[in-house]
Amino acid sequence: MNMRNIYSALCQIFSGILSRWPDELSPETKVNRLSYQELAAAAIACEKTFHIEMEDERIAGLIRLADWVDYIRERIGEKEDGRPAPTDQERESWYYS
Repeated sequence: MNMRNIYSALCQIFSGILSRWPDELSPETKVNRLSYQELAAAAIACEKTFHIEMEDERIAGLIRLADWVDYIRERIGEKEDGRPAPTDQERESWYYS
C-alpha cells in the first residue's frame, strides 16, 4: 500500500473523529490533542483498515497525520517482512511485566 492510499484512508478515519471533511485535513494536521478514547478509536479503525497491530505506547507520540502515515507504513512493512504481529497475550505482557 502506498503513502497516498494510507493518507487517504487516514483522512477518512480522522475526519469522523475531528468532525471535519477529509479534504480539510492535511499531513500537518495535529491530532495529538485528541482524547484517549478518540485516539483508541482511530487506532482500532487503523488496525481494521490496514490489518496491522498498533502499539499503544507509540500512538501517543504520533502528533500529525504524517506521523500516523509513517508509523502505519512501518507496521505494514514489518508485516510484509514476514514478522508476525504480536499476539494479545504478548501485548499484555508488555504492559504488566
